[in-house]
Amino acid sequence: MNQDELLALIDQIYGAAADIDRWPAVLQTIADAFGAGDASLSAVSQRDVPWLVAPRTDPAFLQSYGAYYHPLNLFWQRAASLPVGTVVTDRMVLPRETLHASQFFNEWSRPQGYLSVMGATLLADDDWRVEFVVPGRDEFGPEQLKLYEAIAPHLKRAVQFNHRLQALALDRHYSFAALDSIGQGVLVVDFRARVLFANRACDSAFADGLRLDDGMLCGGSSAETARLHLAIAASAQAGEDDARNSVPISRGEFKSALSLLVIPLRSEIEAIARYNRAAIIFVTDPDKVVLPDDRQLQKKFGLTPAEVGLIRELTGGSSLQTAADRLGIKIATARTHLHRIFAKTGTTRQAELMRLMLTREPWTRPGRN
Repeated sequence: MNQDELLALIDQIYGAAADIDRWPAVLQTIADAFGAGDASLSAVSQRDVPWLVAPRTDPAFLQSYGAYYHPLNLFWQRAASLPVGTVVTDRMVLPRETLHASQFFNEWSRPQGYLSVMGATLLADDDWRVEFVVPGRDEFGPEQLKLYEAIAPHLKRAVQFNHRLQALALDRHYSFAALDSIGQGVLVVDFRARVLFANRACDSAFADGLRLDDGMLCGGSSAETARLHLAIAASAQAGEDDARNSVPISRGEFKSALSLLVIPLRSEIEAIARYNRAAIIFVTDPDKVVLPDDRQLQKKFGLTPAEVGLIRELTGGSSLQTAADRLGIKIATARTHLHRIFAKTGTTRQAELMRLMLTREPWTRPGRN
């Protein structure tokens, strides 16, 4: 493989780092470069094979490998104990006679013409490992090992990137699923009021009060929309968690207005975050909401009556300053109460506290246990 071909292969590898569906094409290019029939990537533990890509291997053999033959693979057993990135051939880790006498070789490898193998672990995560394997008809020698050493750093980085992207996608899936499972409407918007996420509980609000205009969150009237957008913009620019606004959205003469609690939502890595200025909005329908009563709050979290009173004001949409004024206490006292509430409820921000108060289920209605 010349320098240009090597650079093209490395470029392909990083393409698969960003898009895991590109691995089959990349593995075929790698197999050709090694003069082998196939190349594979797999995620494996001692007994399980949840993910295996080998584009030129008979699918029936791939299925049988995951279902039965993986624990019998002597090469994998030996290679898996080596440091991540260490490439070995079968001849380097076990005698030829031992390999050829094994059930795995005779029932799985030999029928496909896979008479030799080279491979390495690219990633280790607890009991799981990502394995790169090249099976072939002929023994692998110095040239193939040299080629692996050239592409190994890029393979490892690509697989690590796949792993991180999948972990983020899984976290996102679980987070959205959790938000979808609650009865409280939750929206995430950017500083221009464009909706980035809306859970299922928001459907009723969009059917009665809220609306979308070219992806932007709007109220029922131009005046309400202006107030809502101003609150979102102020929240996105604010640096303190108590920079929050409650915006009412009317729903006609015979229904209570929706209450939209707008709270800043900060990215921990603002330099590269796509939406580093965003807000989370809790949508409350006063006709449906069930909040914990004072006794429940005191018993559940060990709160004082003064702390419960502050929670009531905050869940009603008041800012910390407004809550302090309504309760007849100084802002410093309100902050002290709030910090104690955080400690007792296991929260660190007002957004977390509001989510806990508004979405914790099942809260019973007053008078019930």
